[in-house]
Amino acid sequence: MMLSIGILTHSTNPRGGVVHGMALAEALRDAGHEAVLIAPDEAGTGFFRTPRCATRCIPAKPEADLPTLVERRIGEIADALRSAVHFDVLHAQDPISANALADLATEGRITGFARTVHHLDRFSHPGVAARQRRGVTAATELFTVSQVWRDALLAEYGRDAPVVGNGVDLAKFSSDPALRDRDVRERYGLPQGARLILSIGGVERRKNTLVLLEAFEILRRENPSLHLVIVGGATLLDHSDYRRLFDERVQTSGLADAVTVTGVVADDDIPAFYRQSSVLAYPSQTEGFGLCPLEALACGIPAVTPAVPPFTEHLHSLEAFWCLPDRPETLVRALRDALSARSPTRFKVSGPATARRFDWRNVANRHLPAYRRLAALSRAGVPAQESHNHA
Repeated sequence: MMLSIGILTHSTNPRGGVVHGMALAEALRDAGHEAVLIAPDEAGTGFFRTPRCATRCIPAKPEADLPTLVERRIGEIADALRSAVHFDVLHAQDPISANALADLATEGRITGFARTVHHLDRFSHPGVAARQRRGVTAATELFTVSQVWRDALLAEYGRDAPVVGNGVDLAKFSSDPALRDRDVRERYGLPQGARLILSIGGVERRKNTLVLLEAFEILRRENPSLHLVIVGGATLLDHSDYRRLFDERVQTSGLADAVTVTGVVADDDIPAFYRQSSVLAYPSQTEGFGLCPLEALACGIPAVTPAVPPFTEHLHSLEAFWCLPDRPETLVRALRDALSARSPTRFKVSGPATARRFDWRNVANRHLPAYRRLAALSRAGVPAQESHNHA
């Protein structure tokens, strides 16, 4: 049975949930379903790349204050869908779009919706925290991407969320050199002779960037040819205080010429960054799944990841180098091992082999039983009760 499915994300920027939602929509479309990717578009430039599926970008106004931004985005999404709800299934990838769909369900405009929880945050603002909670409890069908968050949802909300996992696009992320590789260093001001330690996700507390900088400072004293490049960082949250601490540390440690923070880059450049680097440093404090290590492995370079779930759920012991996010000395040791002479040859072979286990078609298929239940409710006009979920 072919389904019409609307996949909603909180923005058009290349964050994990948006990347997941886009790849899921593409896999559903490839399987013969009608999939539309929907998101607020503050910049008016569309999604960070052009996907193989239909898209709908909702005009959105900028807002610096997070609680106000959350409420505005919920309203913008709900308003846009009120006049055009025609899907068998609506599927939110975040609390913002989930709250918009919860509003439509309360109004009787839809009979229910799906939600994927990539991870849970702790918000000090009671209104934002309440929105996160409702984004879980109001969903008719719930998914998550790893067992650690399935356990957390069961413990905190009393709700079971099947694990759908993540995939990696092996046509895009490959160890084979591409024409774009040749000039990525020049275009982003990276030294030609340096060995690059790559970080993806910008300068954020959750990404543990200050600990990475501390480890890099130690390693560069041992090997002055090393250069740290931090790519990306598009987000709805304000990380300016943490970024200020990072910039101060770069200056006081004398590393200004050894560290490059690119900001958001062209999506087509990301595989080139991986292939130009010697290792991906990914010592995150919190992740839903961790897509970047899979992308790095697919490109044939080693990844340093935390020795905790969710990473230990889907990567075997020899498939990555491991650290403890709160112990910088373990990150130094893992990066040193990854930079050793043996690693490049080994990961050119083993990295892509690991990545081949993660297929977006399988991820899409894991959604279909719940999608069919939602489609049956929609076609029968039977409302799903918001109160059935355990708050």
